[in-house]
Amino acid sequence: MSAQTDQTATVIRFPQERRRAPTLDALTDAILPETQLRSLAEIRGVTPPRQVERLHAFGRERARQIFGATALPETREARQHMASDWLTLLVSRALARVADARSLTEQAERREIEDPQRDGIYDDLAQSLRAEIVAWETAQNILGGWEVVQALIDDPDSCAVTDSAACQSRPI
Repeated sequence: MSAQTDQTATVIRFPQERRRAPTLDALTDAILPETQLRSLAEIRGVTPPRQVERLHAFGRERARQIFGATALPETREARQHMASDWLTLLVSRALARVADARSLTEQAERREIEDPQRDGIYDDLAQSLRAEIVAWETAQNILGGWEVVQALIDDPDSCAVTDSAACQSRPI
């Protein structure tokens, strides 16, 4: 004879975005595809994400500002280590944003299931989508900035930290 007891379990979700090492691959895997974001934005009446080219350009400009004012290490290995530290910090923050956006989405969907007639249900879904868009845009800024940083790893005197006009007038 066995005794039956009522047992409940609580599942604690530790999102993939927070479990993976903070790499560019982890970041690009974690964000939603641009087409999906744009489609959801249209459906939910939310401002769609900005154009990816503009976001990459902003990231490149921001990296130029940061690294143009930074004394770069002499060796390629030291520059690569510095870039890796920079990238790890930014990607960690971006992955946290993705995880937070997913958490908001889960909460909104849970509330929708619990009470589909509740006032403001679509506002919750729109807010979670806005968070997804911010996370996606942040990732795009990082990807653009990384282009500049990669160039600086190989050649600290490259035109990566200067504007294109200055590079064009630089002697060959």
